[in-house]
Amino acid sequence: MLALERDALLLLTLVGGMGPKRTLRSIQQLGSAQAVVGASAQQLAQVEGIGRKVADDVCRGLDELRRNRAVEEENELLAQTGVTLAIYGQEGYPKLLTHIHDPPPLLYVKGTLKAEDSLALAVVGSRRCSNYGRSQADRLAGLCAGVGLTIVSGGAYGIDAAAHRGALRNGGRTIAVMGSGLLNPYPQDHAELYDQIAGSGGAAEEAGAGERRGALISELPMRSPPLRDNFPARNRIISGLSLGVLVVEAALRSGALITARLAAEEHHREVMALPGRVDSTTSAGCHLMIREGWAHLATNLEDILASLGETGRMLQGAIGKKGPTGDDGQSYPPAEPGADTEQGPVGSHANLFEQGLTESARKIIAALRAERSADDATDVDDLAIATGLPVAVVRAELTMLEIRGLVKRQAGGFVGKR
Repeated sequence: MLALERDALLLLTLVGGMGPKRTLRSIQQLGSAQAVVGASAQQLAQVEGIGRKVADDVCRGLDELRRNRAVEEENELLAQTGVTLAIYGQEGYPKLLTHIHDPPPLLYVKGTLKAEDSLALAVVGSRRCSNYGRSQADRLAGLCAGVGLTIVSGGAYGIDAAAHRGALRNGGRTIAVMGSGLLNPYPQDHAELYDQIAGSGGAAEEAGAGERRGALISELPMRSPPLRDNFPARNRIISGLSLGVLVVEAALRSGALITARLAAEEHHREVMALPGRVDSTTSAGCHLMIREGWAHLATNLEDILASLGETGRMLQGAIGKKGPTGDDGQSYPPAEPGADTEQGPVGSHANLFEQGLTESARKIIAALRAERSADDATDVDDLAIATGLPVAVVRAELTMLEIRGLVKRQAGGFVGKR
């Protein structure tokens, strides 16, 4: 992305009154972020969902930001802190997040986002959790991280922090989604945890002293404070980044329960809940989810992988004959009698995304690779003809193949990555 377009998008992120939906809609209608920031109030008012009053306010806000050189200041903060931008529609933006209806136009990233982060599980729950909830979040997040799932949570006290720590303890990756700007990570008590996730930055990290085990991300400008209104929007990113959401302790009225409903009803992601004591108010939300039938009961790694469907089966295949060690000291799944247990690291990403492909997916990849060159994009209808598969099946398989990084969108169609 050209610097001018990137700076225009930063300007739209800094201005009040736009938000992700209006920003992406206006870019789509007017052609580019530069066209949006250069538009008159009359032109901006023609964008669906904006109107003249909002357009007037936005134009005044943009003029003030230009006078105050706000974009230049934001760019200086990015350079000083080592924070990068992941921009919607560009390489490096999380693929799963593009499938929600209001994805952030850009993400501020401290640390690293990797292709394997498309295989992610959100773990959320109560800030005022019990010792049971904390230990279970640590245990389950650690087991899931050990088979190649990136653990996503909100960096908060209680269940969130336990999930992040469980992933790190087991050598896995984790992403903390902030409800504030990355210069004001909340809570500040977790500064050491955040350094473990994203590295300390600066020259020390460049020299290898600060290993990056994941990322801190936010859609908010660098200096944004942790306001209450930021957190519901933050929760949609936690859900959107993940294939499924595991709830560990949630009251009947809680942010974790809201995140779970969002995942189930709007993002169409798998939802799981850990049961607690029958008289525990902090587990009442989990029990409600299980009783109403929109969350799977999850007590161990096997339950979680089974809930994730094809992805879970892929990860089970990647575990190999001898899997990670569980709480009972036994490998999961148990090694078959006489099986060779000498093998590489569990969940090695060299072959992880090729594991467990369906026959339909293999037909699609074969059809794409049969094209004359890597630059020949094939649309969905032509793929359906070439493979003999229904269009709906082709669309569903392409979504999963794109998440795995085996195909990519190009020129109105798809190409296979060779």
